[in-house]
Amino acid sequence: MSRRSLLTLTAGFLAATTLAIQPVRASTGLLQENQPFRRTISVVGVGRASASPDIARITLGMDIVNPRLSAALTEVNRKTAAIMAALEKAGVQKKDIRTAEFNVFPQQAYSPSGPGPITGYRVINTMRVTVRDLDNAGAVLDAAINAGANTIQGLVFTIEDAKPIEASARKDAMADARAKAEALANEAGAKVGRVLTISEIIASSPAPVFQAAVPAAEGMGGGVSIAPGTQDVTVQVQVTYEIE
Repeated sequence: MSRRSLLTLTAGFLAATTLAIQPVRASTGLLQENQPFRRTISVVGVGRASASPDIARITLGMDIVNPRLSAALTEVNRKTAAIMAALEKAGVQKKDIRTAEFNVFPQQAYSPSGPGPITGYRVINTMRVTVRDLDNAGAVLDAAINAGANTIQGLVFTIEDAKPIEASARKDAMADARAKAEALANEAGAKVGRVLTISEIIASSPAPVFQAAVPAAEGMGGGVSIAPGTQDVTVQVQVTYEIE
């Protein structure tokens, strides 16, 4: 046999050997390490917890229209100072009062031919107030209205730090998921193993909201009666377990 034929035969033998080994490496490496076959079960667990709101957030202010912009701004500034003083006198801390919105809109007369000249100016100034004594929330509203506030965009009761109640609901949700998984696995003659994936959804019940548009210089008729109620938090978890 010639030297050239021997080299060709040797090269062909090595190539055949390499092809024989590669599938073995693919099956023992890829399939076992990166693509393991798992029997799994996925369930949704639900947990709920409730607590009483501990603060109220009120958005209130003034909506003033005047033919002259300077006059509108002067009235807004005067009433803003009066409202802030009344809120502090009613027990609201200065740090719990902040501006939420300040807008100036030109008012124009309209005709079939289009916008006409400016007839006046509308100035809107609203502030967001945090009330920490809920028993005093009605009195705070009355004080603001009597001082000149003519819009109340919303009063919302909420929990300032919801983390503890969320943690309680989350714990119940995981326990519920585990119980459901074990019940299903038992029916299939299997056992629940380790957790593979978890996803979470948190939902709060709508907070009680009070809304009103108050005509200027008109009170609430003997005070505002408010009931905070309770706030519910629901946590849902979707958990995938390995089963054995």
